[in-house]
Amino acid sequence: MRIDADGVTPVPRLLLIGEFQLRSGFHVDLDKPVFVAAGDRVSYEDGAVVVTRPSGGRRSHSVRDGSWICR
Repeated sequence: MRIDADGVTPVPRLLLIGEFQLRSGFHVDLDKPVFVAAGDRVSYEDGAVVVTRPSGGRRSHSVRDGSWICR
């Protein structure tokens, strides 16, 4: 499943994310898959994936690889 990780829109349900594509056309592969709960927001900040919980808590996850998608 591809999600658009814009850091604003909460994910609709529990997801296991190993890779995703940012709206800007940047593809990201994570070091390890991450469970993201319903309501969490996912963003890409300073070379890491950041998951923000509805409570405001934030967790950062390292990225294995990232690349621009040329169309």
